[in-house]
Amino acid sequence: MSSPLTDSRYNTSQPVLMTTVVLVALNLRAVLSSLPTVASNIEETTGWSDATLGILTTIPVLCMGLIALAVPALAMHLGRKAVVTFALLSLAFASLLRAIEGLPNLLFVSAILAGLGIALAGGIIPGIVREKLNQRLGLATTLWTTALMGSAALGGALTVPLANALGSWSLALACWSIPAFVALGFWMYAERDTPDHDRPQSLVKIRELPWRNTLAWALAANMALNSIIFYSSLAWIAPSYADRGWSQETAGWLFGLFTASQVLSALTLTRLSARIKHRRTLFMGAILATILALFSIAWLPNFLPWLTLLILGFFLSGGFAMTLGLLSEYSSDAQSAARLTAMAFFVTYTTAAVGPFLAGFLLDLFNSWSMVFSILGCVALLQLPTVYWLKRGVRVA
Repeated sequence: MSSPLTDSRYNTSQPVLMTTVVLVALNLRAVLSSLPTVASNIEETTGWSDATLGILTTIPVLCMGLIALAVPALAMHLGRKAVVTFALLSLAFASLLRAIEGLPNLLFVSAILAGLGIALAGGIIPGIVREKLNQRLGLATTLWTTALMGSAALGGALTVPLANALGSWSLALACWSIPAFVALGFWMYAERDTPDHDRPQSLVKIRELPWRNTLAWALAANMALNSIIFYSSLAWIAPSYADRGWSQETAGWLFGLFTASQVLSALTLTRLSARIKHRRTLFMGAILATILALFSIAWLPNFLPWLTLLILGFFLSGGFAMTLGLLSEYSSDAQSAARLTAMAFFVTYTTAAVGPFLAGFLLDLFNSWSMVFSILGCVALLQLPTVYWLKRGVRVA
């Protein structure tokens, strides 16, 4: 009897599964990037402080970190098919809840559901890709990464025009439930022949993660510092330009430019890092370019902002994409990669969650965008020492 992975019926659906992977990825950042572009509207409606608005980004990122350790166990007990279905439903209802403008506290519930959906789908789909699209792994991984980053660009660029067209910021946010329901439909069709008890090949145990390995911590620290900057920028770039004289729609498009440049960096810097001899020099160059862009946003917001945000998005996300590649390179086998990935994601997202809230707290105290982005520039400086350990030819046990 043939297995689900070798069944001819399943093989004929690989193009559908590839499409489904892209559609799922298109939901994993838009739910985060759409909200900051209408932050001023939310503030007018609710009267909330900047720190409170920052919590709306902190909550999902924190969920992404905490749930990362539980995803393998959930997949083992419930089956991956059910977990991804729940993830997409969670993302859809996270957006739908945002339509209820009269109950703004539901935005916090929405943030929890968004973080849950992102963590579950993001933790399951890559493993399914490795198993079921193995012959097209390179293409599938590229499409997944591109769609993931493209999702952030779409959320950032389209939400304000949607709000203007609909006359409601809350309805504009709710529109992002549509791609979630579309992805859910494709997912249920693509996995129709997969048994409900489809599970990972083995379970990653928390006690077996490389907690005592210096290389693992250097890699996790690099990713965590990068993500503090990314999610803080995700929450506050659009409001910072809107607050300093740019129209809300223009600020949204500038933010979309920041996120769109990440797609290009994922396609170029990752390939360059695999081929270049002095890879650590490339890492340091990306960090220095990020620092330059952050201080430009801090002190020269009107100086070629489109170029500044292109540079920031390209090198910030490019640096993160390069470290994602190291998760496999520094692992001796699939199980080692799973352990290193679980640890790195837990450390990265639980640490990065502090960024958006802390930035909002500082804004409430000092009302200074220059201070916030200067501090983020200093955070980027802290990445430089971690590059020393990111050598070739080393392994995490």
